[in-house]
Amino acid sequence: MSLRLALGVGLLVGLFIASCREPCDAETCAGCCDASGECQVGTQVAACGRRGQECSTCSPGGSCTRQVCVGGSAADGGTDDAGTIAADGGCSIGLCGEQICNVVSGACETGASCDLMTAQPAGCGSGHVCTAAGCRDVARPRCMNFGPQSAPLRWNPGVNFGPVITAARGVSFAVDDGGCPVGSARRAVVELVAYDFRSGFVDGGYPRLFLYREGQTFGTVTSGVSVAAANQGGTATLLISQCGPESVTSLTLGYAFENGNGVCVSLP
Repeated sequence: MSLRLALGVGLLVGLFIASCREPCDAETCAGCCDASGECQVGTQVAACGRRGQECSTCSPGGSCTRQVCVGGSAADGGTDDAGTIAADGGCSIGLCGEQICNVVSGACETGASCDLMTAQPAGCGSGHVCTAAGCRDVARPRCMNFGPQSAPLRWNPGVNFGPVITAARGVSFAVDDGGCPVGSARRAVVELVAYDFRSGFVDGGYPRLFLYREGQTFGTVTSGVSVAAANQGGTATLLISQCGPESVTSLTLGYAFENGNGVCVSLP
């Protein structure tokens, strides 16, 4: 399937999904629910909150830290010294700063030490990555490709056990007269690095991989993917090659495996 066709099909799918919007609550929203019932990321001063609660507007001079109003009154969220919600304690992956989110206990905590010489996550838990400073949360996607209700932004590795993308980068973004169709001669090559506790990369295969653009799912990536797997299919480096209009000179793509986290890749 060509990139142009895939994007068209994905757009139709995205519009269909949008017409059947889920209710905003703790099961569908990792952020907060605004007055119109839309799920917000929950990290803005004007819309701060988590776990499907009603969005709060933080007090003047306050901030929204880890989806909690800090520096405001108890009515603005009620926080403890760790920046978690008192009487709740829930955390979200990527919002614990230099700590990690323990999705079992719901608390931000200090990450354990780990060995970078072993395969990711190198003894760290699902949703975490081994760094020189120890276990850390995988980064949270911050591009506009992922809408506030998209699965990657609501991802909880304690419930959704899809592959975890630990690194993503653009390899090249250039006109390729030999390998791309006329009119769509600009080739984007992206590299993803991931691990999967279910060994989904065995024999060069890979779990369903979704492409995100403009706050919607634009379909699955079904071609132009090469997989270099290791550790009995538990880890892999993927090269994704897609063609598009040569008139496009810059592009941001979002990727997420089914039931996994999201990443953003800016080209060039």
